[in-house]
Amino acid sequence: MISDDIINSLSRKFIEFQKQYDDLTPVLELVSALIDRAISANFDERGRWDGNESDITIFSGGSQKWKALASSTKDKYQRLGWELESTLNRTKGLMSTIEVRPQGKSSIVISANSPYATIHQFGGTLKPTIPISLKMRKFFWAKFYDTGQENWKALALTKKKELKPVIQIPARPYITLTEEDVWEIISSIDPFS
Repeated sequence: MISDDIINSLSRKFIEFQKQYDDLTPVLELVSALIDRAISANFDERGRWDGNESDITIFSGGSQKWKALASSTKDKYQRLGWELESTLNRTKGLMSTIEVRPQGKSSIVISANSPYATIHQFGGTLKPTIPISLKMRKFFWAKFYDTGQENWKALALTKKKELKPVIQIPARPYITLTEEDVWEIISSIDPFS
């Protein structure tokens, strides 16, 4: 977590600007670009956060990396012939929906317009309902004959018409700034004072 002193320095800088100028758009465009670059660095470095899953904010930056992909996810990627790209970056889909832009004359909006953006930022539990089709039962039997593992046989023989797995997704905050990012913002906007 970034110290309150640094956050207060940034706040004071913007308060100064608001007293001097009606329209902060030029400063906000610069700050937006720096925030966007910091978010890209989070993806490149596979996480830069403080590791505190109970308090994730834009100021939760640190040196903690994201949790690696689960072995089941890696197995699925290999089975489907997908590349084992870095976490949250396989298709670049999430990153391509992130937008950092000035809004109005005095604020910046950061958004990620992806259906899975929130679960990756904050973590959480998914409880999908998966219908068990005849094709799935055939797959379960094939896996049982291939591996000999009883769990596949149990899935093939189950009377259930659907599966309701519980999937825990760890927090992998990508919208965070580190202390270095905030100091860069402060020093970059200093010439505007």
